[in-house]
Order: sequence, then C-alpha cells, then structure tokens
Amino acid sequence: MINAARPLAVALAAIGLLALLPAGVAARTGSGHAPIFLATCAFCIFLAGALRFTTQGHVVRLTRAGGIVLLFALWMVLPLAATPAIAITSGLAPLAAWFEAVSAFTATGLTALHQGQASLYVWLGLLQWSGGFLTVVSAVAVLAPSGLGGLPDRTPRGGAALDAVDIEAVLTETAPAYAGATLLAMVVLLASGESLYVAFTLATAVVSAGAHLPPEAQLALTLDGAPKWLLLPFLIFSATSVRWHRALLTRRIHAAPEQMESLVLIAWWAVLGIVLGAILYRGADVPSLEAVRDGLFSAASLISTSGIGPNDGSYGSLPLGLVILVVLLGGGALSVAGGLKILRLRAILLRTRGDLMRLVYPHLVQSAALEGGVGSGMRGVWAGAASLFVVYAACVLALSPGLPGLEAALAAAAAVVSNTGPVYDAAGFGWPAISSLPAGSVLVAALGMVAGRLEIIGLLVVIHLAIWRT
Repeated sequence: MINAARPLAVALAAIGLLALLPAGVAARTGSGHAPIFLATCAFCIFLAGALRFTTQGHVVRLTRAGGIVLLFALWMVLPLAATPAIAITSGLAPLAAWFEAVSAFTATGLTALHQGQASLYVWLGLLQWSGGFLTVVSAVAVLAPSGLGGLPDRTPRGGAALDAVDIEAVLTETAPAYAGATLLAMVVLLASGESLYVAFTLATAVVSAGAHLPPEAQLALTLDGAPKWLLLPFLIFSATSVRWHRALLTRRIHAAPEQMESLVLIAWWAVLGIVLGAILYRGADVPSLEAVRDGLFSAASLISTSGIGPNDGSYGSLPLGLVILVVLLGGGALSVAGGLKILRLRAILLRTRGDLMRLVYPHLVQSAALEGGVGSGMRGVWAGAASLFVVYAACVLALSPGLPGLEAALAAAAAVVSNTGPVYDAAGFGWPAISSLPAGSVLVAALGMVAGRLEIIGLLVVIHLAIWRT
C-alpha cells in the first residue's frame, strides 16, 4: 500500500493543478462555477500532500503486481476526485456524474451531456487528455513488462525479477511527444481559423483517442471539411505505438520493433477508409470527395478507438456489425487505442498459419517470428484475446436488461470494452444513455471501461490478487 501511495499522490496533485484551468475559464465566462474547480484543486492537493507525508522516509519499490493494483486504483480514485465538479456544473445526479468522469478519464466518450458550460468541457477535455497519457505510461511501464496480454516489452532488464519499470524514465520518454502532438494539433487548428476553445477540445480528444466534445467542436467538424483532413495524422498518431513515434523522431525507423505493426495498421486504415467511403457514397448520397474524406476520417477514428464521427450521427449510415468489429480490433500496442490490438491479431494469424503449415509439412522448420511467437508471449496473446471476448460477453449480459434490444447491448458493450463511446452514443438510434440504466449496469459499464485501459486481462489480475493475496 505504501508503494502505491506515492504515485497516487503525484497523480492527485496533477489532477488538482489541472483543475485550475477550468476554474479560470469559469471565472472568465462568469458561469459561477469557479469555486467548485478551486475546491477540487485544493482537495486533491491536500490529499496528495497527506499521502506524500505518510510515505516520507520509506523506500518505494513498486513490483509488477503492485503496479497493476496501483493502475486500478488510479483509474477508480481519480474520477472520484473529478466527480463533484462535473455534478455541479452539469446538473447530473452523483452516479451519472461519476460515470461521466470515468468515461472521460478512460477516454471512452460515453456521455449523457449534449450541451454545457465551456468550463465543463474544458474539464472533461483535460480528464480525457490526462487519461490518455496514463494509458500510454501504464502500458509501457507496467503492463508490457508484466507480460499481460502478450504486449511487447522493449525495456532493458534491471533489478529484481518482479520490479516494475522505472516510471520516471517512462515519463521522460513519452511526455514530450504526447504534449508536443497536442500542442501541434492546437496550432494547426488555430491556423485553420478555429477558435481556441474548439481547437483545445478537438486537440485533447484526438491525441488521447477520446470523444468528449462540446457542440461547437462537433459543429466545426460537420460544417467545415478542413479540420477532418488536419486531424487525420493525429488520429493515426494515437493509434500507433509510442515506441514507433520515438523511432520516427530519432530517425531510427527501420530499427523500430513496432515498424511492421504500424505499417500493417496504416494499410488497414487506407483500405477501411475506402470501404467506408464507398458505403457513405452509396448509402448517404454524399459527393465522392466528401465520401472519401469522411470514410478515411471515420476509419482513423474507429481504429484509434476515439470514435469521433465526421458528422453528427454519421455511424448510423454504416453497418453496425462492421463498426463493432473494427473497434473491437482496435489500434496498435503501446498506444492510447483500445481493443484487441493489431499486434495480437497478427500474432494469432501467423501462429495459425504456422500450425497449418506444420500439418502439411510435419518436418518443416520455421522461425519463431514467422509463427507469431512462442512460449509465454504467445500464451499471453491468446489469454488477452480470450479475456477480451469474455468481458465483452459479460458486459452484453449486464447491459441488456436496461436497453431496448440485443443490437443496443452489442453496441454498448463494444463501446465499453474498446473505450469507443460514440459507437453507441452516435449510432443514431436514440438509445438511452448508459448512465441512465440501473445502478448495477452502470457499475459494470464503468468497470468495463477501466478493464479496457488495463488491457482487459489486467482487471482479471486485480480480481485474482484480491482473492489470492499470496
């Protein structure tokens, strides 16, 4: 517990400092909500100071198992700290406000809000932006070194076998690129003529693969085609590995282990974009150039599991089954994207090919790279894939009672476990908000969103550790 207290204190302090920005926005717009954001800031910093004081003089040694428990605590505690501000500024009930906070922090985008104060959407944008950053850091520093779900561990080994990776080193490695991409997206949008408010909310959404947008930002996407073209590279950025980004920046692209996965992902985006464009052209009576643009944008948004649509209700024109399959597959490993990941699908297909070849040619010798991996790595891939569909089925069963039909339950469960809220909210069928369902369904949906950020199998590890303490 002491080992987890200090990182939790740092995270609480960061959330408290971020609350100052919506407080400033509320004070400038005169909405009267500045005090609640200031109170959130004071409470988070006080709690962070108390946790830091209790760990003074203790040597922190975060193990891999402790790191997974820490991540679960972060995903559950930090939205609680953000809930009062959301409840007061939006008028939502406490449970619905907590669900909104979890949805924003996990960059899922499931929402019951259709309008609100600028300070509220700035707060939600900061939550999803910080949640996207936590997703990247947790994958590189804890989940991949723990071997969860077959994630690639590219970190040098050191210390005891159960030690987690140095979090400070991971922050130093990933923070500049993440913050730089956000700033660049804002600058590009401002240069295209968008307001600072719209540019900020769109930039924080696409870089974190989130979907909490104010009506003004969604209207800008609907009326103007320029932002869609400008945001495409950033959606691809959010769908690909942070290790690949580093290789690009240091011009060591061909030495990057994630090179093949990223190239496969980009090819998949191009093919899917053309297919979706053709569907929009035939079904929605859209001009050819606009159909191609909207198809490419929708493909990038779905693969990155952001889910931001090119138009309001645009996913209603696409086959729901195809949309669900795309988001369940997701993007690249060690990225902010959710879903199964291209890495696991590629490993499964390669391993299947290798097994089939071995049936035809029993004495054939193949390299492990051509078979998708061997040993614990491949077992992790199979375990990650199986856990995804087990949790998906559980979410379908838990959400079905409060929804109008099986189609809505399938879409809601896919939105939850892949962290792609607009698949459900923007489907165009008028389904009820998830936060309005019975309390049990809301709780399961929240746990499903957190599971999506723990590579699904991480939640099962937490449950295992809670039952078997040894």
